Amino acid sequence: MKKNKGTIIAIKGGVAEIMFEKEIPPIHSLLESDKKKTLFEVVERKDFKTARTIALSSSEGVERGEGVVVIREKISTLINKNILGRMFDLFGHPIDKLPFKDGKPFPLYKDENYQTDTIIREGELLETGIKVIDLLSPFRTGDKIGLFGGAGVGKTVLVTELIHNIALRRKGCSVFAGIGERIREGNDLYLTLKNLDVLKNTALYFGEMDKSPGVRTRIGLSAVTAAEFLRDEMDKNVFLFIDNIFRYAMAGMEIGAILGKAPSELGYQATLDHDMALLQERIKADKTNSITSLQAVYVPADDLTDPAVVAIFSHIDASLVLSRDVAAKGIYPAVDVLRSNSSGLDKDIVGERHFKTASDVRAVFQKYRELFHIIAILGIDELSRTDRTTAKRAERLQRFLTQPLFVTESFNDKKGVYVPIEKTLEGCEKILNGDFDDVDLENLYMIGSIDEAQKTK
Repeated sequence: MKKNKGTIIAIKGGVAEIMFEKEIPPIHSLLESDKKKTLFEVVERKDFKTARTIALSSSEGVERGEGVVVIREKISTLINKNILGRMFDLFGHPIDKLPFKDGKPFPLYKDENYQTDTIIREGELLETGIKVIDLLSPFRTGDKIGLFGGAGVGKTVLVTELIHNIALRRKGCSVFAGIGERIREGNDLYLTLKNLDVLKNTALYFGEMDKSPGVRTRIGLSAVTAAEFLRDEMDKNVFLFIDNIFRYAMAGMEIGAILGKAPSELGYQATLDHDMALLQERIKADKTNSITSLQAVYVPADDLTDPAVVAIFSHIDASLVLSRDVAAKGIYPAVDVLRSNSSGLDKDIVGERHFKTASDVRAVFQKYRELFHIIAILGIDELSRTDRTTAKRAERLQRFLTQPLFVTESFNDKKGVYVPIEKTLEGCEKILNGDFDDVDLENLYMIGSIDEAQKTK
């Protein structure tokens, strides 16, 4: 069959207008230029003969008049059963310098008649081994979990720890999508997972910040396509980790700008909600298995009302908000317990004991926040006896909910710990009951179960 050919009639900022000899190829077709072998994706039709495309590889040196040819009518990524333990680009080509054979192309975009009805199943509780998460923002299989925070508060470290802990305790596999992050961070993640011996259960897809916005918007779809393959074809429960979903929204904004689209609020593309749903609505369960997603969300200027952050919030079942103020106190993971929540923290899901303990802990932290300014100005001794007791217990709970992580062992010489939810509940109950009112705060800081504090009591 003769290939459909076209000619570049204009190119600017990664957008090429291409005139075709025959009919315009379908939207999302993949094109390749003759000389530079630059890849383009058709994103819209300008008229009956001309298509507008975005570059999916370097467009440096591409000129007007250069020919292009349609190489695939649906942009796709190569997948087979050997993707675990490997690192790939947008198209499923390995970037870890190891051979990868017999990959079958799977389209990144589903057909318009693709069934989007989510199968509602009561997901089982997913223990992470991280005290503050399991207690106050419990996860369930099939949930979408957002990890919100500004720069430098520990999002990537926590994502890596969760990959490790889930692989450590559960039978399943993970897919990681690195969207618009630093190349160094991708390399560090690969080596960390390899050292922790969980790389063998993880497939990694990267579109780093040096790539074009087209690559950064599509790499998330590649990872979701791989997760769907593992769920449907390999019959596995899949954990999809995305770092950073905000960069996905930013890449969409860049594409809107270079295509000359009128922006909406704060410069974001008018199709922001649609673009986000395109990815998020494919993260779901089927009749037997589920995709559970944990997504790191960069919060610009620590502003949770940013339109991109709000668009992500609408798809999230549980949210963990990391706070700069908490991190400044040396509390890690730096979770703001009063702004984090989960639909799984329900009496009928977690049980009476867990729900009561979590509610009591949250109430103590709420009261402590109200007293904080008085303590800062006048000192804790000026409080009433009841308030003084509440403040002391809040400080002890805050220290107890820290813990050393496996992924930071090489930095702080503290061995990582996995804490079962039973031990977390036991420790919080004892602190709430006043059993540790006279114990130094340092004895509760960066420990695992409460038993470790009792040894030094």
